[in-house]
Amino acid sequence: EGWPLKDVWQKYEDIAMHFNDLLIRLRTQALAAVAAISTLVSIFGKTGTDPKLSWELAALVFCLLAVFWIAIWVMDFCYYNRLLTGAVAAILDLEKMSNDTMQIRRIDISTKIENAVAGGGESPSYAFSRRFKLALGRWVFYLIVFVALIGGFWFSVCESRGNSNPPQPRTPLTSFFDSAELLLIDFLDQLGL
Repeated sequence: EGWPLKDVWQKYEDIAMHFNDLLIRLRTQALAAVAAISTLVSIFGKTGTDPKLSWELAALVFCLLAVFWIAIWVMDFCYYNRLLTGAVAAILDLEKMSNDTMQIRRIDISTKIENAVAGGGESPSYAFSRRFKLALGRWVFYLIVFVALIGGFWFSVCESRGNSNPPQPRTPLTSFFDSAELLLIDFLDQLGL
């Protein structure tokens, strides 16, 4: 009675691969968007007549891209990756069952995925070192791009200040960058950097 375990395993595997494809597309398309917009900023920033304003706009774009990158990170870590984790947990349970039976009576992949997304612990129980190794690549991917965006922001702010030979009137962007620079300096001080 039930379904052949191998057939159910194949369906579960197809679902896990679908989630994996979604994650890869999310990451590559977000990275392409950040790279394209950063390139456009550097190209069009050089054509402006007022260098200070060009650098201020570049800093604003880098700041917005950093916020966009954080939003992508949250979607990845808090939703899409959990979908994949739940599907993998279901596959691993099936593989354990295969030691005892070749038929399955209960299909529970949706429950495992739902619990993983809700944070209910439906993920393989690995030791900390293994979980760290599995997550390290994702963290490094997001951190490298985030640091580059913050670097672009910081460089643009510094350049906007260096390109103000004659005294310039203060603009709302200048006030924003002054505040952002103070917040960033305070944050770096708290980190001890």
